[in-house]
Amino acid sequence: MINYNSIEDNNYKIIIISDTHGFLEPSITNLISKNDYVIHAGDIMDENIITTLSDISKKIFVVNGNNDAYESVDDIKYIITDAGKIIVTHGHKYAPNYHTSLREKFNDAFLIVYGHTHKHIIDTTAMPYVVNPGAAGRVRTQGGASCIIVSFNNKNFSIELKKFTNSQ
Repeated sequence: MINYNSIEDNNYKIIIISDTHGFLEPSITNLISKNDYVIHAGDIMDENIITTLSDISKKIFVVNGNNDAYESVDDIKYIITDAGKIIVTHGHKYAPNYHTSLREKFNDAFLIVYGHTHKHIIDTTAMPYVVNPGAAGRVRTQGGASCIIVSFNNKNFSIELKKFTNSQ
């Protein structure tokens, strides 16, 4: 049985993160407000990250990664929005052709969010759109933690990558 979640706002932001591996970059935390939704595409590896995100955002949508085994967390999230369905998965089961495999599996989606590779990607060349926010922690960040912000204004949307240089 598929458990659908929904976002019923008309104007909102979704902060998309993945692969925190036990540490969430403070610059990303500072981007999140009580009015924002947060998607974490897995490899959380510290429940305190879920708690923190729940405390500072409007709502959080979380999936297990290949390094997670939280019983209360799904492996796939289905989020219904005015713009269409958003699918969230860690993505490790769709290697090596992530975009092709994900688009075939979830062809009725508007947006597919995945993690696992630690490489940020925004692919809007075909529907469904596919994004990977890269790593929001300290592990394999490709030069610094990153996240994606999807802003919705009625049925219009924009997708923006935020990249932070290593502070270490």
